[in-house]
This record gives sequence, C-alpha cells and structure tokens, in this order.
Amino acid sequence: MANLKYLEFQRLIRELQFVESDYIYRSEIIKQSDKFFLESVDGVLDKYPDLKSIWQENSERKIRYVESNGVQGDLEESIDLPVKKLYRDIVKITHPDKIKNKKLNELYIEATNAYESKDFVTIYKVCSELMINFEYDEEILSIIKSKIEGYKSQILFLESTYTFKWLKSNDDDKVKVILSFIENKIK
Repeated sequence: MANLKYLEFQRLIRELQFVESDYIYRSEIIKQSDKFFLESVDGVLDKYPDLKSIWQENSERKIRYVESNGVQGDLEESIDLPVKKLYRDIVKITHPDKIKNKKLNELYIEATNAYESKDFVTIYKVCSELMINFEYDEEILSIIKSKIEGYKSQILFLESTYTFKWLKSNDDDKVKVILSFIENKIK
C-alpha cells in the first residue's frame, strides 16, 4: 500500500512540474507578445479614426497580467514539524559549505526558498529527488492536487486573454480579436 502512495506521489509531482512549466511558458509568451498586440491595436485604430477617438475617450491602454509564482500549498501546523525535519535532511545532503556539487547546491537553494516561502510541496519534491524517505500522507497528496488545479485554472485564464487569442489566431482572425478587444474596452 505504501508503494501505491509513493507511485501516486511521483505521478502528482510529475504532473505538477508539467503544469507549472506550462504556466510559466504561456505567461512568458503573453508578456513578450503584449507589446506587439498593443502595436497591432494601434495599427487598427489608425485605420479607423472615429473608433480611435472613441477609444481615446473611453479606454485605458493597459493589459493586466496574473503574476504568480504558482499556488502555494497551505499546510496545517501539524505538518510543519515533519517538514522542518525533512528540510534539515535536505540541508545535510546539499549545503554548499559541505558539498561541492552544482546540482545538489541548486537543490539546496530551491529547498531553502521553498521552506522560507512555506511552499512545502517543493520540499517534498526535493526529498523525492534526493531519495529521502517520508510518509506519503493523504493530506500532502491533496495539497499537491490542489496546487495542480490552481495552475490549470491560471493557464485557462491566460488562454482567455486577448493577447493569447490574438497570438494563436491566423492573420485573418487577428483583426477580429483586436476589434473585439477594442469593443470590450470601450464598453
């Protein structure tokens, strides 16, 4: 039974890593594309002077991002003590003053940042990478699942932004996305 929990934990960690990297990727795409999207909006507005004057009267020209480092897993105080022990175990294996291994030192930094920000899911992930044994508690699995769902909902939000829709549309539909954006901002 413990082996099944271990396998479930490994599966969830891999899924978490995937959705986290997918979120970061999409976020960066939007950040880098926003300037070009706004330039395209300006180009369309230049073609329609009446629309441009309405736009200038009624609209702010900002697109807001959801900035996040992910969804932090909130753990109860009862989990803090085991996590503290696991963090100490990680430090013993990875501390730069004791170990001169770049990969292990990077894990030390990752674990320290996670511990300080109370991102205990990352502590468990690092323990798993270092093969440090710990209990695969149902609460931990539940927190990882909720963190995965948080990233998935953030990804859905990013995909609903005009910049993302504009970026993924073909050339004919780009103007439609821009006009929809302008219409929405004017209303």
